[in-house]
Amino acid sequence: MAGAEPIRVGIVGLGGIARAQHVPGYLMCDGVEIAALCDLNEAALREVARICGAPRCYADYHEMLAHEGLTAVDVCTWPDMHHPIAMEALARGKHVFCEKPLALTYPLAREMYQASVAAGLKTGVGFTHRQTPAARFAHRIIASGALGAVYHVVAVYASGRSDYQWLPATRRRTRAVTGGGPLFELGPHMVDMVRWWTGEEVTAVCAQTRTYVKQRRLPETGEMVDVDVDDGAVIMADLSGGGTATFINSSVFTGRNFDQRVEVYGSKGSLLYDQATPFELRVCVGQEMLDLWSGYGLYDARYGLHRREEPLPVVPVPTEILDAIPGADQRRLMRTFVPDFVDAIRGRERPHLPTFYDGMRAQEVLDAALLSVAERRWVDLPL
Repeated sequence: MAGAEPIRVGIVGLGGIARAQHVPGYLMCDGVEIAALCDLNEAALREVARICGAPRCYADYHEMLAHEGLTAVDVCTWPDMHHPIAMEALARGKHVFCEKPLALTYPLAREMYQASVAAGLKTGVGFTHRQTPAARFAHRIIASGALGAVYHVVAVYASGRSDYQWLPATRRRTRAVTGGGPLFELGPHMVDMVRWWTGEEVTAVCAQTRTYVKQRRLPETGEMVDVDVDDGAVIMADLSGGGTATFINSSVFTGRNFDQRVEVYGSKGSLLYDQATPFELRVCVGQEMLDLWSGYGLYDARYGLHRREEPLPVVPVPTEILDAIPGADQRRLMRTFVPDFVDAIRGRERPHLPTFYDGMRAQEVLDAALLSVAERRWVDLPL
């Protein structure tokens, strides 16, 4: 952007998400410099610095924030460090992009949100599945009112790798570092998806979690230790518009890779979203279509079993949505919100960009779910 003040970014944490989405996202943007990198892993620092040309590397984020004149800080660490890094960056007047979950608890997430508002700074959260073209299309359809009042939402985000039960015990699979298992790793995405699509808030939850693999082996010593995070979670939820939502997050969907699906049923229509088909939706709207497709029952005495595996017609994602998502027009999805975050810093409104407010609201649902599990009851929101 000619004549604009350059945006200088410091990235803290150089794991897979930083390399796949954040670093490439900044490299796409004109007038943006990745000015500094921070990680405890020296090899990671050297490798990412080689890729992006960052002139300085740090092992201590305090030192980076104190010595670099940064415009923004991007936090890609494990969840336990999101709050302290973001809070120090905000206190120093830096815009902050942070991976999900925003924090380990709702009070910490709320503190981050309130600090960003008080400082008047721009924020972003890594709810990257808003950048799936089919998800963006579903948002447009639901927000238009085409489905009418939302009655039921069923949201699944799960996985089932074949060696899951034999994975070693690591810091990453502890409540102290990540806050939870798939409830915290996958759950925030789907809570955010439902909030974003419907424009409604979760008003009450009743949840179950299960830890099926109760012990894992420490790779350093071979000792078996207890697991303190979930392998699977189910949340039943009330929505502010009067409908219901069910969230299923699991690491033990045996024999499946990452599986992200959402079904939405309203008073005027329905849609089926599947991340495995990111350039299309299955949609049923309008009385004529409803009459036609609801006639495909499970069994007809004249013709036998004739229900389709997926009962709704396929609708391709419009080209204008593909054009608005990096890489989508070439069928190479990056699912990064970095360009939107950069635009927000420059004063351009980006309505699809998830902010600390969205991260806080999702974290509130997760905290309510844990309270429901602990006390075996429905929990009302807001907390």
